[in-house]
Amino acid sequence: MTAKGAKGELSLQVHPQIELDVQKEAILVQPKETEGKVTPMLGTTYALIRNIMQGVSAGFQKELNLVGVGYRAALNGNRLELNLGFSHPVQYPLPSGVTATVTANTKILLESADKQLLGQVSAEIRRFRPPEPYKGKGILFAGENLRRKAGKSGKK
Repeated sequence: MTAKGAKGELSLQVHPQIELDVQKEAILVQPKETEGKVTPMLGTTYALIRNIMQGVSAGFQKELNLVGVGYRAALNGNRLELNLGFSHPVQYPLPSGVTATVTANTKILLESADKQLLGQVSAEIRRFRPPEPYKGKGILFAGENLRRKAGKSGKK
């Protein structure tokens, strides 16, 4: 199955036990006639088709916040340059299909038509400096609540 829209073109390889019936304004996801077995891939296929349709029409966004003293992000062409407290800046090349914008040096907005690719890219960027529970520093998703821990208690 292939879908084209304003944000791009995406395709999906459908499971062999699933049959798609494309009508005027609807896509019906049905199991093929195979010995009365209902495949567990019906819901997954439906969700993947829904994500493709939303992706090519409206797209998906993820926002990452850099929290920490001196943490900064910059965009150089198709490369994301991150200063995360290491002795060197981290260079992350963005794959095709994902665009990034950096606002206020600490906010990264990632956009893509492919939901899976967007989640993978944001997870890879977050892996450079995951949030830590004591000071709250790291790369956080927008709206994420970080559970803070108490530090060392005084001497007894």
